[in-house]
Amino acid sequence: MLVVGDGTTVSVIEADLHPHDPVAMTDPISSLLQRIRPQHPAQPEPSACLWRPGAEPDEGQLRYANREAKRGIEFSVEDNPFVAAEVLDPRLVRIAPGACNEKHRHAHESLFVVLEGVAEMQIGGKTLVLARGAVAFVPRWVVHQTRNPSDVQPLVLLAITDFGLTSTVLGDYDSRTRLKLNGEDAA
Repeated sequence: MLVVGDGTTVSVIEADLHPHDPVAMTDPISSLLQRIRPQHPAQPEPSACLWRPGAEPDEGQLRYANREAKRGIEFSVEDNPFVAAEVLDPRLVRIAPGACNEKHRHAHESLFVVLEGVAEMQIGGKTLVLARGAVAFVPRWVVHQTRNPSDVQPLVLLAITDFGLTSTVLGDYDSRTRLKLNGEDAA
């Protein structure tokens, strides 16, 4: 029996966890469960475990960006370089001075750490002001938006999500929602 984060349970049979069963391994959840079982992996190269984001966006790591002057939106999101990451998905979010990202919601949880600048983060109906080093949590499906109140300093956030796990369960939900202009979850 597997207990899911919302308290529901899922029955898991031993065949689901067997690495040599081709039927079990075609199911994404079973495949993920197999990979997270205790094992003795090879030690990764130290460089594969380190991320030192630059002062400017790395075009090679850019996941997406949005700029819409009419609504004051100007931000970018950079992927992390950790190719072995399966559940955690750290991303670098950069918001231009005086700008924000779009108000949106999504299926993955998010943890935001302010690396540079000050953030005004709306989570549900509350707005928090976060200084450098502050951490905020956004639960699944809660509408949120981040604004950079500075006129000169860019806002840089480390966003840590469970996008990998959520995508394994739900498929490519993100491309159907927040990333599309007027997507069903854009507010």
